[in-house]
Order: sequence, then structure tokens, then C-alpha cells
Amino acid sequence: MTNNSDAKTIANLQVRSIENQRELEEMYYQRWLILRAPLGMEQGTEQDKYDATALHVVAVCDRKILGSARLRELSPDIGGIAYVCVLPEFQHQGIGTKLIQKLIEKAQDKQIKTLRLRSRITAQEFYQRLGFSTEGETFDYLNVPHVVMNLSLPALGVR
Repeated sequence: MTNNSDAKTIANLQVRSIENQRELEEMYYQRWLILRAPLGMEQGTEQDKYDATALHVVAVCDRKILGSARLRELSPDIGGIAYVCVLPEFQHQGIGTKLIQKLIEKAQDKQIKTLRLRSRITAQEFYQRLGFSTEGETFDYLNVPHVVMNLSLPALGVR
């Protein structure tokens, strides 16, 4: 059910790169709150050695971060998506889709040919709707069932 404040949120939504240190810190806190705290993990576990060189995108409405996701180059042809999350009260409103679409655009700009991610089983259908296909068997990561998923990107012509 969508109420008026939800409709306003979507209308004012911006999906873009992190712009400053405050946004970076807010993104890390939100990432921990959504992806790690429910697993009983401490703050700090939501970050890794690749964050400094990765591209982070956020979904922002009225200066509040509602969701975020990360893209990094695994090789010249392969990009990795990780840490995709949206605040629970804003899920199922298209924000996650917009985050992934933005990362796809950024990957195409870098001439990446394939995107790869580890999806929680609970999010597998979400990624399938966006064109990702499952590769291999289910495995446990952080005691949560996951699958590897890939998306082949069409080459872009000269713009």
C-alpha cells in the first residue's frame, strides 16, 4: 500500500554517486543496519578492503539515503555488484531497481561486459527480473544461503 509520503519520496528520488564524507558515513551505517546487524554482526563488518576504490551509488530523497549499492572492477571485462540495500520501509517501491540500473549504466560506461554478484536467496527473484541469471549451486555466506548471478551487458556504441 502506498501512502502520500511514499509517493512524494519516489518523485523526489535521486540515484547518484556519493558526494561527501557525511553521505559515505551514512551509507556505511545503513549498510550495517540492513545487511549485518540482523545477523548479529558488529559495526565495521559492512566495509571491506575494496570500498576505497569502488564506485558507491545512493538513492537519496530530501538529503536522506534510502538505499545504496557498490560496483567494482573484478577484471577489465567483469564488474562486481555488492552491498545492495534499501531501508525496509522503502523496499518494494522500485528503489533497488533504480540502484541496479545506475550501476549497469556506470558499468557500460567503463565497457564492462559482465556483472556478477552474490545474491541472498531471498533476493534472487529481484535480480532475475532485472535480467541476471543464476550460476552454480546455493552456498552459505555469513550463514545465509546465496547464489552467484551474472548479467551480460550489451556493448554500447559511441555516444
